[in-house]
Amino acid sequence: MRTPITAAVLALIFLATSAHAQSSSKTGAPSVGAAPSFIGDWEGAYQTDHGPNGPMSMRISKDSTWQATAEVISGSQTIPTRITNVSVDGNTIAWTQEIMGMSCKTTAVVDGRDLKGSTECEHGSMTIALRKK
Repeated sequence: MRTPITAAVLALIFLATSAHAQSSSKTGAPSVGAAPSFIGDWEGAYQTDHGPNGPMSMRISKDSTWQATAEVISGSQTIPTRITNVSVDGNTIAWTQEIMGMSCKTTAVVDGRDLKGSTECEHGSMTIALRKK
């Protein structure tokens, strides 16, 4: 009598685990492996309504928290920017950065090897289009 009950309990546990795994993947929630698509080095360009356009490079990493560094080139000057509050939600990444003394908020979307987004600052905005190296 004990063997059929044990087998039934194990079967229920297996079915419940399988159903949970299938329902989690159908919700549209990112899989565990989706977020690392942001991790790495990115290069491309920015366009701004408040100055010259130019090249931009970015590095995104994650240990216990998301981190990012970026450099924009304006004319012949490389301008490092301080990036904070990096967050990832699905295929969207957001951060706050300081550019020339202004606090700016950026939101970008990854699509394969492309990262495109926009930055809104106190007195201007810019768009970015980067490609993963």
